[in-house]
Amino acid sequence: MINRRTLIAGSGALLAAPAFSRESIQFTRHPDVSGPGLLPRHVDVWVPPDADDGRPLPLLLMHDGQNLFEPASAYGGVTWGVAETIMAGMAAGTLPPMIVAGVWNTGAQRWGDYVPAELMARLPAPLAARFDQVGGGPSRSDAYVRLLADTVLPLLRANHKVAPGKVVIAGSSMGGLASLNALMLRPDLFRAAGCLSTHWPVLAPVPGAQAGEVPAIQAAIRDWIGARLGAPAGRRLWFDHGDQGLDQYYAPFQAVADSAVTAAGWRRDRDFVSRYFPGASHNEASWAARLALTFTFLFKGS
Repeated sequence: MINRRTLIAGSGALLAAPAFSRESIQFTRHPDVSGPGLLPRHVDVWVPPDADDGRPLPLLLMHDGQNLFEPASAYGGVTWGVAETIMAGMAAGTLPPMIVAGVWNTGAQRWGDYVPAELMARLPAPLAARFDQVGGGPSRSDAYVRLLADTVLPLLRANHKVAPGKVVIAGSSMGGLASLNALMLRPDLFRAAGCLSTHWPVLAPVPGAQAGEVPAIQAAIRDWIGARLGAPAGRRLWFDHGDQGLDQYYAPFQAVADSAVTAAGWRRDRDFVSRYFPGASHNEASWAARLALTFTFLFKGS
């Protein structure tokens, strides 16, 4: 069994290193995991401390991995509190034990890694060009999904007791788009996606949008989901947003996405959830506050 007091090289070799911990939160780090066309990034893995009896556990794969467990690496020093949420759910009997893998973003190239190429292809050329300027170039989402599918998941299965079968993927903001994209591109690998504060507008801030851009983005969202999502076939989707910060602009876009998901045959509150949280903003503290609801829905029946 993997000792969580280790640093694991991307090749799978074990190297002794101090534990990364915050109180009882310890996790393993796979450093500098890379794939073609992408910058290398860490993958942090947390296993519930009382789940060391050798049982294979379901896997939750998350984006922006530096924000999940360790305040020192988290944006603004605030984590999502993922491990704490899962342990509380396990104690209450509302969540199963699970392995969580957080794939780090690469900073300046985050937007380009996460924004779906097929969504961008449906945008007017001037809008897509503006995104390329601020997002570090054209979308690299296909390469990112291949990294998850061909490198990260095999690495996790080789080094951790991951249960066989499909996994759950989740993220916020652009990570929400990346989660939906992975679910649509690889239904053979992903069975559910959590999309918190999904950054549907693609470019921010929305008040700076030029005439006609908002309807164009809405049309692109509708066409992208309509062309790619398909019937639920046992999959699940969680959407949400607040009304503060960037989240205040999301409601009109989320309504379009909800309509497209419904048109694909997904039933609200059974196959997918779309929740509005008054007072919630676009930050780790707000996402942490609703993770228990998100995970409970995504892992229902696990």
